[in-house]
Amino acid sequence: MKLKKIFLPLLAALLFAGCSAAPEAQAPSGKFDAEVDYLIVGGGAAGIASAVEAADQGIENIMIVEKTGMLGGAAVYSGGIFGGVETEVTKALDLHVDVEDVIAEQQREKHYILDEELTRLTIESAGKTIDWMIDTLGVQFQPEVIVKDGYGTLQTIHLVEGEGSGLREPFEKAIADRAIDVRLNTEATALIMEDGRVIGAECVNENGEPIRIKAKATLMATGGYSANGDLMAAVAEQNRYFQTSNLAYQTGDGLVMATAAGAGVQNLDQVQVYLREVENRTSQFPYMFTIFVGQDGRRFMDEKRTAQTWNQEIKDDVVDLYGRTGVDYFWSLADEASLQMMQIADAAKDHEGVVVADTLDELAQKTGIDAETLKATVDRWNSFAAKMEDEDYGRTTQFWFPISTGPYYALKTTFFSSVCHGGITKNQNAQVTRIDGSVIDGLYAAGEVTTVTNSNGYTISNAMTFGRIAAQHVAASIQATK
Repeated sequence: MKLKKIFLPLLAALLFAGCSAAPEAQAPSGKFDAEVDYLIVGGGAAGIASAVEAADQGIENIMIVEKTGMLGGAAVYSGGIFGGVETEVTKALDLHVDVEDVIAEQQREKHYILDEELTRLTIESAGKTIDWMIDTLGVQFQPEVIVKDGYGTLQTIHLVEGEGSGLREPFEKAIADRAIDVRLNTEATALIMEDGRVIGAECVNENGEPIRIKAKATLMATGGYSANGDLMAAVAEQNRYFQTSNLAYQTGDGLVMATAAGAGVQNLDQVQVYLREVENRTSQFPYMFTIFVGQDGRRFMDEKRTAQTWNQEIKDDVVDLYGRTGVDYFWSLADEASLQMMQIADAAKDHEGVVVADTLDELAQKTGIDAETLKATVDRWNSFAAKMEDEDYGRTTQFWFPISTGPYYALKTTFFSSVCHGGITKNQNAQVTRIDGSVIDGLYAAGEVTTVTNSNGYTISNAMTFGRIAAQHVAASIQATK
């Protein structure tokens, strides 16, 4: 399958028509309020890794502008999951997994939409990034490397002690130790260009004042766009069905600024989705239920597919359901026996939003589902459970619970968007490219703002790897001009 590339120099106008003024790449007229060697837009994992590497490569004047009030980004709220082979941890365990097997599995799971060269670079570098985190940042990893459900079949998953929050202190210490200039609550609004080259950015500081920062090189490390509903729908119309479970600041600023400067983008229809309650975007309670039915009372998917592996298929199934039923939710169903077996029946009765009924007819009345359709769907599922074979959707899970013992439970459910797998195109030096592959001089990108070159367990390490690669290329370029 060919990569889906699009050139959207007018993306900002498309996205914000009728909503707000679109940012445009700015000409260099006017004075600059600060001049630096390296400007990093975004203080998440990619930006921090790049700043640390840049300082260690000898770049002296580095600035991070971060629109929130803290460093760390989404990484410090994550599960602290890092895939990698041939690390200090795996070598201590005498554990060796072939990198070719990892690359092959990554491509299969993403249906070969991943750029071959960049994916290879990502996976081959992931172990080195983990070692760098241990040796340079002082990140503590658990001593075991595991196969994690939903993250592929290979024993490559490293877990940070304390999950994502275990990254916060090493991140902050590494930045402080190198005396890197950090401007919190400072939002970049546009890139500044001169003769086709990016030479800095316009920002708004913590006092609401516009400032202009000149830089020899600029890194976009602004994260994804799943919290921007208008942007989600504009780049891929079917995404309008999905709310986000991400932090509110994941609004696609870098994507819009870079495309205004001429950057190419690709795979913007690829968004990973996770099961959540309609009224509680952080709850994973629906995973405990047995089957899902639409408002039409019918099953529509294999409920036990993992979001990481089957994200696009799940997303397509949900889009089809919502288009058919006209509502943007479905119902997770379970019975008393299954929830008692999992020892959560009492919790389910007390859980806000759970509909409980003594009979399926009563459950249908409370949920607005046609009773005869619902009962037929449940009867069909029960026949599958009895023989442990799903003739409709090929479900293979061992949890073959029938829905036959009252009371019955229903929970209004949907899928929320999480990781964006599309974004700015870049090359092996983390330089931002146009649609024809040519480089936009002075502009680099790393992290979720760029198009995905990884799959399960490599998202944060991908961000940090390309953040470091960008810094190394910037350092070499600056040195070459001296």
